[in-house]
Amino acid sequence: MKKLLSALFLLLMPVFALAQDAKEPPVEHASTGVVVVFLVLFIGSIALYGVYLWWRARSAKPGEE
Repeated sequence: MKKLLSALFLLLMPVFALAQDAKEPPVEHASTGVVVVFLVLFIGSIALYGVYLWWRARSAKPGEE
């Protein structure tokens, strides 16, 4: 257990060495149009996958799964 903890500590040392304090957080602006297109495509793909599963289950022959 001691070897595991010391190895974990050594693996995390570069992360601690490169850490810097942020002066002020970056502000990201996303275009409303891009967000809307992403949401339409994301929700649409989920809905189409659900329709595909429903269609396959409906058209499945009895005895098949």
